[in-house]
Amino acid sequence: MSALVVLALLGVVWGFVRQSQVLLAARAQKAAAAPAGAPDGTAAVITLAPGARIVSASTDAGKLVLHVATPSGGEVEIIDLATGKLTAQVKTH
Repeated sequence: MSALVVLALLGVVWGFVRQSQVLLAARAQKAAAAPAGAPDGTAAVITLAPGARIVSASTDAGKLVLHVATPSGGEVEIIDLATGKLTAQVKTH
């Protein structure tokens, strides 16, 4: 009877160790797959050229589309809202 209690205790300890390893591996995988952009709760920083101004802004399909007027011409900047990174930029002269 005492042998069964010892085996049950060893099984419980082994289960805790195994589950902690699974959770740590899942956390590491999630951290590696997380976007490297702006963290939750913070704003993305967009730096405009001197003399540039935002003419209009709109969102579509998780993207922010900025129409910017600059002294050298216009441009359209597309920013991914999930990461806060600039994904495309089209300049006109």
